[in-house]
Amino acid sequence: MKFIFSYLAIINIADGAVTYWGLQFSIIEESNPIMSGLYVINPLLFLGYKLFLSCVLYGLVLTKKLPTNRFIKALSITASIIYTIVIGLHGVWVLPLII
Repeated sequence: MKFIFSYLAIINIADGAVTYWGLQFSIIEESNPIMSGLYVINPLLFLGYKLFLSCVLYGLVLTKKLPTNRFIKALSITASIIYTIVIGLHGVWVLPLII
């Protein structure tokens, strides 16, 4: 679980940074209504919330207060897979514009 939570924290920050960049240049749209709302209020609030969520995950890792039940483990693995796919999509959309 330590690796999964650490991975989720890192990929969440990466997603936040790439999404922020994509939104700033109108390359992508945020499909999560909560995150879209935060971005509309203030882009720094959007980034701050992503950073906060990653800090919570790292806090669980550092304090060794990781949940151990099967449901949370399955949910974490599923979230990791979905986030990896999302980051891949961001790469397909954003990277060609950088290069």
